[in-house]
Amino acid sequence: MKFSLFALPIIAMSLFFVGLCGNIFSPSTLKTNSTKTKTIHLETPLGETIELENLNKNEKLKGKWILLDFWASWNSESMKDRNVLNEVYSQYNSRNLEIVSVSLDNSKERWKTAIAQNNSSWLELSDLQGWKSAACNKYNVSGLPYHVLLNPKGEVVKTAITNQELVEVLKEVL
Repeated sequence: MKFSLFALPIIAMSLFFVGLCGNIFSPSTLKTNSTKTKTIHLETPLGETIELENLNKNEKLKGKWILLDFWASWNSESMKDRNVLNEVYSQYNSRNLEIVSVSLDNSKERWKTAIAQNNSSWLELSDLQGWKSAACNKYNVSGLPYHVLLNPKGEVVKTAITNQELVEVLKEVL
């Protein structure tokens, strides 16, 4: 009888702890970067507003594969990456690929100067919020440069694509 009385509180505490952990780690309480967040507005260097969630509905981008390129003028690896992207763009643009660059710059002048130096032919966007940009949160951007491939429906196919993987991934889908 002593064993039963001693074991009962331990069992009760164990069940309580398991229940607590179940609630803490249930899918409804885990933080996710849901696609049902508020609309993310970014601007072109000329001030035109573009909704990030509706890129695949933009006339120039409709029906295209989209490579999102997160970069910043102050990041040397990003600037080197722009040269690689120029080559990728010239090779794959005719095969239904568009690049959309999202800058994490805070300075509009530095952003525009870097675009002019790179002479890119694709859509350039920014909200000039740097790492606080809602676009960073949406795509879990953790370092630069950072690439995300979207299919023509606007769905994420692959994230965190390195330059080494990029051509292989594009060969697979295009």
